[in-house]
Amino acid sequence: MGAELPLFTAVVARMPEPEVNLAAYGSLVFPVALVVEAPIIMLLAASTALATDRDAYGKLRRFTLVAGALLTALHVAVAFTPLFDLVAERVVAVPAAVVEPARTGLRIMTP
Repeated sequence: MGAELPLFTAVVARMPEPEVNLAAYGSLVFPVALVVEAPIIMLLAASTALATDRDAYGKLRRFTLVAGALLTALHVAVAFTPLFDLVAERVVAVPAAVVEPARTGLRIMTP
């Protein structure tokens, strides 16, 4: 996981318009994706303490699946609806040149 960002940056820096694409990823795509998936990331640590027996594991598993589905739906809503424009232009206030590359990047990050 530690090599992901440097490798991604090295590849994008060699593409056309590297400044715009790196700005889109660093200022909007990565932060929004991280905020949306943060609850699931926190479950990685919490599950060690919470999964004490089979019953607790089952409840935690159900919660994780529901949370994953809801957070995926939220990510899709942000990436594929006009909600993206609200987040990009009003909440984060990224430059206009970065909006469309960021939209594409967030859509690619959906899976």
